[in-house]
Amino acid sequence: MSFVLAFFPLLAPYELVIRPNWSSYFNVFFLFAAVISLGAVAVSALLFWAAMASLNSMLRFDKDDGVFTYSAGAPIVPRRTLQFRLREIARLWVEKHDWTDGAPSYALMIQMSDGHKLRSGSSWSRREVEDIVRRLSTFLGMSAPV
Repeated sequence: MSFVLAFFPLLAPYELVIRPNWSSYFNVFFLFAAVISLGAVAVSALLFWAAMASLNSMLRFDKDDGVFTYSAGAPIVPRRTLQFRLREIARLWVEKHDWTDGAPSYALMIQMSDGHKLRSGSSWSRREVEDIVRRLSTFLGMSAPV
C-alpha cells in the first residue's frame, strides 16, 4: 500500500512543471514551482524506499504438526524462513519500542530454547499485542506472562 502512496506526491511536479507548458524557465514563478517539485520528488523517493525496505514477517503456529514457522522478507531482502518445534518456544512477551518523535510501538517477541529471538510486526496498541500473547500462551499451554 505504501508503494502506491509514493506516487501521490508526484502530482506536484506534473501540475506545476509539466502541465503548464512554461514558455520561459527564467522567472521567479518557475523557480518556485521547481523547488516545490523537487521536494515532492524527494518525498516520493523516500516513500518508495520505505515500501521497498519494509520487512514483512509471518508467524504460523501449526498445532497438528507441532511446528512453528517464522518467515520474513522484503522486496529488496530475500525471504528467510525458519521452522521450529512448538515445544522449543521458551518464552513469549510484549516488547515496547520507544520512538523519539511519537507514541511507542509494541511487538510480540518469541524466544526459542536455542536462544533465537523472533519479532512479529509492530502495533501501536499494547492491548492488542498483549491479547495475542495471552491467546498464544493458551494455545501453546504455557503460563501467560505477567
